[in-house]
Formats: sequence, structure tokens, C-alpha cells
Amino acid sequence: MLLTLADAAEPTDTLGELHSDAQAVYWLARCPQTGDMQLWGWTAGSNEAPQCLIEDAVGSRVNQYGGGSYTPLLGGVVWVRQQDQAIMHLDHHDASHCWQKRPQTAYGGLCADPKRQRVLAVEEDTHGQRLIALTASNRHVLTEGADFYGAPILSDDGNYLAWVSWSLPNMPWQRSQLHLAQVAANGRLEAFERWDFGAAISQPQFGPHNALICMSDHAGWWQPWQVNLASPLCLSSDPVDHITTPWQLGERQHAWRSSRQLYCQLHQGAAQLYRRIGEQVEALLPAPGRVASITLAEHGDYAIVQSATSGAQLIHFAENRPRRCLVGNIMGNLAGSLNLVDSLVTKAPAAAQWLEAPVGSEGDTVHGFFYSALESHYAPLIVRIHGGPTAATYPVYDPLVVYWQQQGFHVLDINPRGSGNFGRSYRECLAGQWGISDTDDVIALVNAACLRFAIDKTRCFIRGQSAGGFTALNALAATPLFTAATSLYGVTDALTLAAKTHRFESGYLGWLIGDEPLLAQRSPAYQVSRCQRPLRALFIQGGKDVVVVPEQTHAMARHIQRHGGQAQTLLFDNERHGIRHPKARQTMLARELAFYQ
Repeated sequence: MLLTLADAAEPTDTLGELHSDAQAVYWLARCPQTGDMQLWGWTAGSNEAPQCLIEDAVGSRVNQYGGGSYTPLLGGVVWVRQQDQAIMHLDHHDASHCWQKRPQTAYGGLCADPKRQRVLAVEEDTHGQRLIALTASNRHVLTEGADFYGAPILSDDGNYLAWVSWSLPNMPWQRSQLHLAQVAANGRLEAFERWDFGAAISQPQFGPHNALICMSDHAGWWQPWQVNLASPLCLSSDPVDHITTPWQLGERQHAWRSSRQLYCQLHQGAAQLYRRIGEQVEALLPAPGRVASITLAEHGDYAIVQSATSGAQLIHFAENRPRRCLVGNIMGNLAGSLNLVDSLVTKAPAAAQWLEAPVGSEGDTVHGFFYSALESHYAPLIVRIHGGPTAATYPVYDPLVVYWQQQGFHVLDINPRGSGNFGRSYRECLAGQWGISDTDDVIALVNAACLRFAIDKTRCFIRGQSAGGFTALNALAATPLFTAATSLYGVTDALTLAAKTHRFESGYLGWLIGDEPLLAQRSPAYQVSRCQRPLRALFIQGGKDVVVVPEQTHAMARHIQRHGGQAQTLLFDNERHGIRHPKARQTMLARELAFYQ
């Protein structure tokens, strides 16, 4: 069955931020009408369908990428209203109350403290960040002084608090510190401890007997370490990443409870979910894909996952019983009767083929996933570059890939050096090399694809979003291999971006590229001016984007036109860094398809 444009416009991140309490499991789901995230819940063990608990948009804007935007508390939920970043409380009578609202202040990384009937959160304003504790009538600062704070986590008995901090110019996947403190009877923190392994620490969790377990990549991979011992102990020495790059607060991809553990491992860019009970370990997914979020509860284990044959699913893994899909689809069959899942039906699975090519001079390789056109063996190619640049692409069902396959295009998703999920050294290959190694990687992998598959070399297109737009435009200028490029809110002028971008990434470009002359020279704006060929590009931009401001996109389009090329610009006034509204996404993809055709 052919996908429609509306099908293709469905984002892959339709579910996220999984939580549970003694009675229920909770998650965020993207509203099909608005593209906003809403809060849903399901009473454990019931035959009732999941219910939408909060119809308003739920979402944090801390660091611009948010995360940790709600938490269950005392039979209700405390959540961040996306529109104004107010802290709201939905009580057990389904009545909403505003706990906290401050101008130009964002909240994220929410953590329930039921023992004290309060919530802990990262608070961000123009002065910086801090960890705070909130009730309906009180706010006090728990700790401050670092540039940034990761989502806090309380021990089950409420006596200990752990969190991560980092300071500029570092990003949380470069170098961060782990903190532990006792929570006194008055709710204040005391007896502070701190760990710094000279690398990146992420996702602290408490296990049995208040064991503090975090993911640290000081040994080369994000692996679980128990740290509150005489000597830190690695709990899984397998040489693979066990979590993804921490762009958001409140991410949870491992959990440890009594004799039960749930954790991920990423092999060749795909995640498998494992459960350990005692000495027995079982893989919970039929095939590796993507694990977005997990939670453990007395009533079962839950995970939001994606696979090669399905969109996002919320799966319940009960002991000694078959897995149950609560929301989403299984091989194209609906599970549930909600509009929420209507858009997740798989109409034509996309089969990914692993592809790699040698790059550099030290035996490095670049990786990607190739999807063949469905109707034509000899076909044009669309190359996709993810953002970050430390994000990653996965071999999972993406309706846009299937749509393009059905329209007669091959698709190549690339994980250039610098991408997540392949260890610290692969990520750090990009240090000082952005604008060089990523361009080389794209060219190398596309050439490898052209040798292996029947590709129309006169119609190779490249697209990238955010940081991927930077790579796409540089590759367009570097080689006649590409006919045209699409930049989705992409970086075009690194020098200007370094001066205007938000605080979270304000030191990142120095690590990626270097000083001001290099920032200018590596930018697409400079590379296009040196190119002797007229270039063709499509620019898609949100009018409210504060990560890559619209002025950059407009200037780049004019730059291409001044140098004899063709540039089209599509601006969505009400969108931010990412095009979310379903109608806007349909407009965007229709324009992009016409551009390629």
C-alpha cells in the first residue's frame, strides 16, 4: 500500500519520556493534529484503553532541547506547560494548579520527591541554571554554581540525591561530573560527594541498597559503573555504548531494581534491550532497533522502542508472559483503538542494508544504512545527514524513507565520524575537524554506494538538518557528485552562529572547528564562494528558531544566488528548531519532493 504525503510527514519520535508509579505507566505522545506532546497514562493490569491526561502541550525548553518535562507525584502529575514553562500540578481529582511561573524561566529534568511532597527540577533563566525544590507554596535552591545541571534522581528511600553537572566550553558528552548528596530532614542537601573521571558521565540511577550507578565513557564506551564503592566497579565491560548521546534531560535507558536489571547495548548503530534476572540474561526485542526510554515498576517493565517494521511502540514486558504492545503497532496491526496509534501503522517496511567505507589514514571507517528504491533498480539517490553532529541514525522504520522509496529514490542514511553510538573515539574524531572529516565521510560512503548499488549518478541529492545542513551544503560545494542539497534549519555560518547561538552550545563550535578564522573558512558560506559551479539548494527554516537563527538561512540563500546558483527558501513563521506541525511538515515534504523531481 502506497504511503500518502500525510503518512510521510509523520515524525518518528511520536512517543517519549516514559515514567511509572505503583498504579500506572505514563508517557508523552505527539498529537496528530498539532504536533505537540501530550501526557498519556494507562492503569497497570487493566483492560481499559490508555487515556490522555493532559491535552495542553507538555515540554521543557531547558537548553532548548528540553527533556524531563513531567513526573508522577502522589497519585497526580507535575508537568511543564510548554507555552510559558509554568510548573503545573494535575492532582488525583484531575484538577490542574499552577505551582510556579517566572518570566523568561524554563524548567526540565523533573524528579518526584514523594517523601516531602515536592518536585525537584533544573531551573534555567538569563542568569544560568540551578537545581531547585518546589511545592505548591515554596521554592528553594538546592545547589548552584555550575554552568549546567543534568536531571536529578532520588534514591527510593528519598535519602540521597544524585545529579550531573558540566561547565563551558564542554558539552555533556565531552566532560561532566557526577554528584551525590544526602537529603537532610529539612529537605536541604549535605555531605556532598563528587566524581570526575575526565570524561562524560550520564544517566545516574539508584539500584538496590542505594547503589549509585551511572554511565561513564572514560574507558572508551558508555558503560554502567557503580561508583559509591571503595573503587568504582564496571557492571558491563562489553565494548559498546549502553546509552545514546545525552542531548536532553531526564533520559533513561538503563534501570536497576533488586534482582532485575534493564539495559541497552548498541551494535552497528542499532540498540538491543536486555533484561537480567539473577544470572539469566534475555534479549527483549526480536531485532535491534532503537530504545528511546525505559521504566521499571512492580507491575512490569516498559520500554518505548522502534524497529525496522514498526513506528514507535510502548511495550509491556511482564515476567513469564508474552510482550504486550500498549500503544503503537505490531507488523501493521493496530494495538488499541485510539487516534494516537492510527498514524503508526506500517504500510511498507524499509529494509536497511549496512554499508561502510574506509576513511582517513588510520584504518577508520564511516557507516550508514542503505534503502533501495522499491519500483526501480536504477534510481536517483537521497542522502540524509543527521543533526548534532553527535546524534545518530538508526535502522528503524521511517515513513519518510518508505515514501521516498515508493517515489523511486534510493535513500542513504549516514553516521559520519562524530556520530553517537560508536564509542568515544568515533565521536572525538570530529574534534577540530568539522567541515573536513564529515565532508570526506559523506563523499566516501556515497562513492561506495555508487559502486555497490544501481544509482543514477546524475541525480544524487543530499539533505541535512541542523548540524547536518552544514555538512550537506559543504559537500554540495566540495564535489559535483551532488546535484542539489536541502538544508533543514542548517548551520551555514559558524562564525555568526558562535556569536549568536544559545548558551548550551556556545562553546561547542570552538571544539568542533577552532578559532574565528577557521570558523569562517569551514562554513558553507565560505565554501560556496570558492566553488566554481552554480549550486542548487532548498532551505527550510523555522521563524522562531533560536538555535540556527533565520537570518543565517536567508543570507546563505542570497549568497548562492549571487554566485550564479539557484536557491529556494521555505519559512514557517511559527516553527522553532525543527518543523513539528503536521500541516507544515506536509508542505515541507511536498516542496522537497518537487525540488528533487
